[in-house]
Amino acid sequence: MGLRRSGRLSSQAGESPALRAVQAPSLGAASKRLGVRKSALPVACAAQALAENVDPGLPAAKDRKAPAGASREMENQLRAKGFANVAGVDEAGRGPLAGPVVAAACVISPHVDIPGVADSKIMTEEQREAAFQLLTTTPGVVWATCVIGEKEIDTINILQAALKAMVGATEALPSKADYVLALDPARSKCVVKGDSKVYAIAAASIIAKVTRDRIMLRYAEEYPGYGFEQHKGYGVPAHVKAIRDLGPSPIHRRTFAPVKTWFPAGKAAPKERK
Repeated sequence: MGLRRSGRLSSQAGESPALRAVQAPSLGAASKRLGVRKSALPVACAAQALAENVDPGLPAAKDRKAPAGASREMENQLRAKGFANVAGVDEAGRGPLAGPVVAAACVISPHVDIPGVADSKIMTEEQREAAFQLLTTTPGVVWATCVIGEKEIDTINILQAALKAMVGATEALPSKADYVLALDPARSKCVVKGDSKVYAIAAASIIAKVTRDRIMLRYAEEYPGYGFEQHKGYGVPAHVKAIRDLGPSPIHRRTFAPVKTWFPAGKAAPKERK
């Protein structure tokens, strides 16, 4: 995989389909390469409030209210304090038994209103896809995604993998963020239930969720029989039954129950699928 992100905040914001690999920040474990999607613009972003302010190219426009479902109040308050480029960060895929964890970072220019932005968990698949299309193609919206695979999740644990993905996505933003809003207090300002309250976090949650769902749809074709196209790797009864019947696939997380019962003493089970 590689890095994926949008264009910088400007009237000509765009997207490059090219995928590139970059070195990710270490979170105390051996640093490995991350999968992040972005444009070819310079990487410049931090995962916490930065003392150095950089002109983000935001147009001078009056903030508007967010569509129903998420509020721009916190972003507006921060901009009033001088933080021009406020990013929201969220992740998808902490709980599944298979596949990667994906984080997204998103900065939305104050003059841009994307309808239907809300917590991705309460949206239908069709609503998420529609919002994703708007968020990733509208000028004035900056975004980046970072993918951490199942092998690294098993190596550093899911919490560290999710944090690493969030840092990677934030650092991949093409326009430098001078304040970051997220769900985790270790790396930025924590907002409880931020994906349902804060516009930028809700936008990031949609981008992360749709990106991960699309990855799992590809895996469903590569590893049929598990139902990845339905449950996206979560531990629903049908998925657990498929693991017991077929054995785990290469994308199953070996440190997650019940998958880990197939790998005693860290060794591959005889029925592990190739």
